Amino acid sequence: MIIPGYLDGYEPPFLESPLVDGSERMSSPLFWPAFLYTVGGSASAPDAFRSDPADLSELIDSLLDPRHWPVFSLLLAGRDRLHVVMRNLEDEGGIDYVLEPCAGGEALQLAALEGHFRGPALAWPELVAVAQQPDKDHTPAQRLLLLLPACADSDRPSTAVDTVAAALRSIGARSSERQVSAELLDSCRYWAPCQWATVNGARVCLGSHAYRHPGGKLSPIDLRRISDAFRSSESTGRR
Repeated sequence: MIIPGYLDGYEPPFLESPLVDGSERMSSPLFWPAFLYTVGGSASAPDAFRSDPADLSELIDSLLDPRHWPVFSLLLAGRDRLHVVMRNLEDEGGIDYVLEPCAGGEALQLAALEGHFRGPALAWPELVAVAQQPDKDHTPAQRLLLLLPACADSDRPSTAVDTVAAALRSIGARSSERQVSAELLDSCRYWAPCQWATVNGARVCLGSHAYRHPGGKLSPIDLRRISDAFRSSESTGRR
């Protein structure tokens, strides 16, 4: 699997891409407790899905295999793709959220969940809009939960806990949905909730660690491109 520009700059360079399509792993009933625990930071997720600890540990090991980096991809309304990459470099592991523009060119880094974190990638309204975009392969609940770890917004509504809890029930959680929801929304492993604003037609994050910070490495054109990709299908004129 190739994401244009994503593996550039590594020394030594990769002779073969470690990126692999992660969609098959998502078919396992253990995927969501594993993902929400390792990526989302919810300690209660395994119990909420009543997962067998030994089986769960085996799946987590496969997600973190340094030889293969699972990639979970979502098609967006404007035909761009958003990739969630398990970056399984030894001693430099993390999770990257990357936008691949449909028009070509190198992918745009949106968030990095790691010790030297960068992000968040999305505001709450964007998360909800992206979750509802048409997708023949993923439900709105799956889309929301894949992207939730990269979302932080100080203006999120009080109903966010209910929205996430409903998504968890939809994918098979059997108990403690509100507790898992709160853990996912309030995780402070990386960034704190931060404010978002609109500058020159682009939604930007005012948190100092965000790639989408105004005046950062992303150009004004890239910032607008990202904002457009995260709008609802109705606002982009596509259904």
